[in-house]
Amino acid sequence: KQTLVDAYQAVQNASPAYRLSMSENQRPVELSVIQSEVTQQQGILLEYFIGSDQSYLFVVPSKGDPQIYHLKVDETSSVKLGIKSGPLNLKELQLLLTNEPRSGILNLLRDVKSSDQALPQLSELFKILIPEELRPSLTTGSIKRLMIIPDGPLALLPFEALVVEQINNQPTYLLDVGPPIVYAPSATVLTNLSRRAVYQSQQTSRKALTLGDPDYPKSKSGSTRSAEDTVSTRSRYSLVGGSLPALPYTETESSWIVDHFRKAGLETTQLLKSQATESNLRRDAPGCRYLHLACHGLTDQNYGNFFGALALSPGSPETDKFHDDGFLTLSEIYELNLPGCELAILSACETNYGPQQKGEGVWSLSRGFLVAGARRVVASNWLVDDEAAASMMSYYCGYLAQAEEEQRKPDYAQALHDARKWVREQKKWSSPYYWASFVHVGPE
Repeated sequence: KQTLVDAYQAVQNASPAYRLSMSENQRPVELSVIQSEVTQQQGILLEYFIGSDQSYLFVVPSKGDPQIYHLKVDETSSVKLGIKSGPLNLKELQLLLTNEPRSGILNLLRDVKSSDQALPQLSELFKILIPEELRPSLTTGSIKRLMIIPDGPLALLPFEALVVEQINNQPTYLLDVGPPIVYAPSATVLTNLSRRAVYQSQQTSRKALTLGDPDYPKSKSGSTRSAEDTVSTRSRYSLVGGSLPALPYTETESSWIVDHFRKAGLETTQLLKSQATESNLRRDAPGCRYLHLACHGLTDQNYGNFFGALALSPGSPETDKFHDDGFLTLSEIYELNLPGCELAILSACETNYGPQQKGEGVWSLSRGFLVAGARRVVASNWLVDDEAAASMMSYYCGYLAQAEEEQRKPDYAQALHDARKWVREQKKWSSPYYWASFVHVGPE
């Protein structure tokens, strides 16, 4: 396995086409160009650098000079968070966010039974990550867009869940008072995705594809597994004879989205159950402006997510068993042809989750869609609740459909921001477990 992974990565590194797919050239975009993008969106860009000894925040405002902040943990936060005071470093941040088995902030957020226990820590983390002088502009409406370039374990943190204040155990999240947030692996990638040439073919102007409720084969042994227990790679999954549980809400989700898009006049293809195969996706996805996939997502932490995959329906015996086995792996996602895709929605578990690469962010399934040609991706950081996810995606796509019907450019980040807030307002889904998982990767 490792030999295969090494060989594939060597091909990637040697391929100018692969490198250029994410950055228009192999040099960082100039600061003036980045600031121009920030200014156009009336936003602010926060780029984090997490080091073994020190950590820094580089801030690009829409007006004025960029600033650098030294990230520190004061004595009060040290006591409340159980980490060392002084300069924030990688070891302490990993301890805070991912400490196993249950005490890390991300571990608490990923479990509906414990997500509210993370509120005090999310409050202290807000104070560490957002310098005091920046907070008013982020919480009073003067900033219209927040662009986050995370580093290290921060790539797995939805900043929307940071707690701005907490009164009588009632939290005010950054989602509640802050601007829409977009994420990217780097400022260069964010800028180049924003400036990626619009695909002009008339065939792409009014097309969408939605896929949901794949047929998952039953275990040969007759056993079943919960989503939390499913193995993360195709080979390990097959060896143990595991099975994936059905996702009935994904058919409902897909059908809601079909209704929204078709009413707006978009030519919309729907792939459900046995039709939700890799071969059908490869056939129908090229030329689509919107791509929506509602299925299981599987991550592979051991081999750079090389064997991470979206679990679809297996193809018929007559099709290519290797390329139509029901597991659309990260390497296969890279090879999809998506030149006209303005948005890929990955309504699946952990599609923005994966192993961390120093200076590269997280090697997630969402990144594969950017490489394949999508301008922006909506993806998840953890196992999502089917009903809440379906409702959020319906709200989100309803906004996009309205924009299409009115022939105006959608504000993708604002639409997801509003959809999250709507889910949070539902009493049964008020916990960040339900609404914080999905993030917007790429330009607004």
